Amino acid sequence: MFSPIDSYDDPGVVFTFGGFSVGVWIVFILAVALFIGFFVAMVRHENHAYQAIIEHEPIEKGPAAEGEPPVY
Repeated sequence: MFSPIDSYDDPGVVFTFGGFSVGVWIVFILAVALFIGFFVAMVRHENHAYQAIIEHEPIEKGPAAEGEPPVY
């Protein structure tokens, strides 16, 4: 009733975003920002973990996980 398709005899192509459109740039910038955010969070966690190991402190709060060295 409200379909834009008049006939299924001659199918066409429907593009969500065209080349170099605003939608493509928004998705691209979002993907880059998420990757950079993930990378920054990973580096911060690793630096914290190595510093805790050097200071002989638990890396995270809570009970020791299986295989984690004992707390000194």
